[in-house]
Amino acid sequence: MKLQLAGLLLLGLVTFPSCKNSPSEEEPAQFTESLAYRVQASTTHTSLPALQSFVFASYNEYWLLIGGRTNGFHGFGNQQDFPFKKANKFIYLYNTSTQSLDSMSVMSLPVALREQYTSSNMQHFQQGDYLYLCGGYGELHAGTPNATWQTFPTFSRVNVPDMVQAIIDHNDTALAMSVVYDSDDFERATGGELFRLDNKFYLVVGHNFEGPYGGNHTQIYLDTVHVFTVTESPNSIDINPSSFQYISDNLPDSVTQFRRRDLLVVPSIGSDKSTVGLTIYGGVFTSPVLHDTTKANQPFRNPIYLTNGTTPSYALDPSYTQRSNIYSSAYVTLYDSTNNVMYTTSFGGIGDTAIGAGDAFTKLILTLARDNVSGTTTDIYNTNSLADFIGAESEFIPAWSNMYNADYDVLNYQALPQNQEVLIGHIYGGILSKGPSWDPNNNPTVPSNTVYEVYLTRNVTTN
Repeated sequence: MKLQLAGLLLLGLVTFPSCKNSPSEEEPAQFTESLAYRVQASTTHTSLPALQSFVFASYNEYWLLIGGRTNGFHGFGNQQDFPFKKANKFIYLYNTSTQSLDSMSVMSLPVALREQYTSSNMQHFQQGDYLYLCGGYGELHAGTPNATWQTFPTFSRVNVPDMVQAIIDHNDTALAMSVVYDSDDFERATGGELFRLDNKFYLVVGHNFEGPYGGNHTQIYLDTVHVFTVTESPNSIDINPSSFQYISDNLPDSVTQFRRRDLLVVPSIGSDKSTVGLTIYGGVFTSPVLHDTTKANQPFRNPIYLTNGTTPSYALDPSYTQRSNIYSSAYVTLYDSTNNVMYTTSFGGIGDTAIGAGDAFTKLILTLARDNVSGTTTDIYNTNSLADFIGAESEFIPAWSNMYNADYDVLNYQALPQNQEVLIGHIYGGILSKGPSWDPNNNPTVPSNTVYEVYLTRNVTTN
């Protein structure tokens, strides 16, 4: 189903002094800048599967899709919210040039990966031709008396060009050989995010959920960022236990700021204009055992800034309170090197307290502007919102090649042409809701197969 979104979506105004002098030289000219997004459903890319909480990678004109679910948002307390029949059991390959879709079954993978590669919310990160995956929540031994659900402990590396070619050729042996893996409980997480900074992997928060959802289960939050290295060769990958490091406030689970999952973790350019760190925005849930019940089971609203290096560290920012777009969603990052400002824009998702609707599906597009000079964060909301409740567990796929940092898909703000619209990327997949409520009986949400085109205009007006 194609969905038409509102035409021009204004983000608001951010004012900076002009870099050019006025003719009088005494008074520099002033200008006002604003970012304007326009999001619309694509009429070209219409043959993709409906998926949410999946793994995405790209290679040349191809999109590679692994895992995730073919049903909508789960309810609460319903054991059938994660049925194996709704798990994605195929590895899809979409050709953006020919708009054709191909696939192969996960049964062609090594046995140790078949069930993990059908799971939901695997952490993943692509670096060049390699795609790294770990964790995910799914069913183990499906269809047998011993069937149960677990968070997987396996860390794997996909050679993306090799997997793409294997699917084109429908070569089972080549598909199996395109993946190498190792296992360690250190990687057992779902609902977090995975990045690689320098030579270290950062498994950023999440939780370990064991057992059927809504049934007899255990749930343990990581309450930390797991940092580690691996030893790689073309045909192997090994986790280095001696490399394990932790980033945390080391507080109990009931009060720690790291008890988060289903959130935005984004790359961020540091104040030196070159160093790459990570920023944690939003996430759920605060502990249910808090003495102050008004603060229990609430989203997290203060950002956490992570820095890399020999001894990775963090800083909590209590000065900024995030009001909306709390949940994992499609996002794009831009860096303004002239003014040293990092922009993160979240498209929809869940969390709408900014307009008093509670923590529900939202149509808001939120830009978080982190000023590295003043150390302050400002939120900028669109004048117009999305036409539909989309974005949760979807992917943003860059289409604009002018990057400030191509390794982390950080767009170059200063390279945006002034007063000219540019296609910067696409949003694909995720959860589509008919309303803000996630009631599975009255609002049965569905996964989306719509691709949205995201256009951006950098408006510059001289005052």
